[in-house]
Amino acid sequence: MKGHLDDHPLEGAFLANRMDRVADLIVAQGKDLLADIGVDVPPRAVSAILIIGENGAVSTADIAEMLDQQHQVTTQRIELLITDEIVVRTPDPSDRRRKLLTLTKKGREHYAALRQRLETAAQVFDELCEEVGCDLPRVLSEMAAALNTRSLLDRTHDVESRKSRRKTRTKGQ
Repeated sequence: MKGHLDDHPLEGAFLANRMDRVADLIVAQGKDLLADIGVDVPPRAVSAILIIGENGAVSTADIAEMLDQQHQVTTQRIELLITDEIVVRTPDPSDRRRKLLTLTKKGREHYAALRQRLETAAQVFDELCEEVGCDLPRVLSEMAAALNTRSLLDRTHDVESRKSRRKTRTKGQ
């Protein structure tokens, strides 16, 4: 999984590229984990099944909010689950504009199998993090919080400002 940017002098600037490649690898290998237990759903839709299974009837907006995803992305994944007859959409009896999602019989079977597999997967990821010496879930949460506090642009301006001050000081000496 080594790419051109991995050895590039500016490799640190391509963190998102590396994170995307790792996420894509996990998704690709996740298909095998799901197929191994007879669950034929897109790996990126597993979290929606888990949320519906844990919470009962929820809306697409509820799921998007819980996953901190764009509504459109969540809607696309839900549509796949509806097409595959894993999820059904019904009107909310208390709000006619709102639609609720629930698991079908097939969806409940998938949910039960997924719960067991995800418990094992959580242990596998814990061991993987230990193997590589990084508590990645914690680090990613901390990075997101830090970037939400101070953006990349603000941080870039700070670095450029420090560089400029150093240049000015060295010219003045």
